[in-house]
Amino acid sequence: MSDKTAQRVVVGAVAAAFLGLSATAAASTATVNRLVQTQVQTERNAQGAQKQIDNLDDETQQIVADYRATLIEIDSLKSYIAQLERQVSAQQEEIVSIEEQIEQIESTNRGVLPLMEDMVTSLGQFVELDVPFLPSERTTRVAELEALMARADISTAEKYRRILEAYQIEMEFGRNIEAYQGELGDTGREVDFLRIGRLALMYSTPNGEEFGFWNNESRQWVTDTDLEDFVTDGLRIARKQSPPNLMLMPIQAPQEAN
Repeated sequence: MSDKTAQRVVVGAVAAAFLGLSATAAASTATVNRLVQTQVQTERNAQGAQKQIDNLDDETQQIVADYRATLIEIDSLKSYIAQLERQVSAQQEEIVSIEEQIEQIESTNRGVLPLMEDMVTSLGQFVELDVPFLPSERTTRVAELEALMARADISTAEKYRRILEAYQIEMEFGRNIEAYQGELGDTGREVDFLRIGRLALMYSTPNGEEFGFWNNESRQWVTDTDLEDFVTDGLRIARKQSPPNLMLMPIQAPQEAN
């Protein structure tokens, strides 16, 4: 073989090798590109998956937060319901107590009302039989009590209070002295009355010419000129025109009531 032929063979082998290397390099580049693309796609997929995981984590946390809030609300509602149940129970007990009190009041009224009726009747009889001082005021008070007992819009307690008040007033009449003007019985004459408790009821005419007293035994007025000094002094003391002083007066001995 000639030298030229040998050179051609060498050049051809080199060219073939170069071509082979070029093909191999091209194949390797393509492979690398595919690997890079695959890696990029994998990373993108991984990023997308991570984003989904993050979204799911946020949703899970929100669900957990909502669940906890719901539990708190449930506990609050349970506490509120328990409180309402206690209130309802207390109200039911109060209703039962009120119903029992109403029954007791009705029972008490059945026993007290007749007693109060008797008290008013007794007070009227007492005023009628008593020394006749302030007759209009006292009979009017009794009449008002009788009218009060017939009213349904007045409570039993108020009726009882008014009756006791009237009795208290009558009791006070026996503990004090009083001077007042009024008519002498059915005569129509105005006189000055002197009341000493319930022991004595005396009178004096305005001109000081007539004196007398009420005889509760005979139930009539009696003229007695000997009472002038007693009545005059007593009227001054009762009107606070003179200082309190010991008064010696002729009075009737108490009689046993029939």
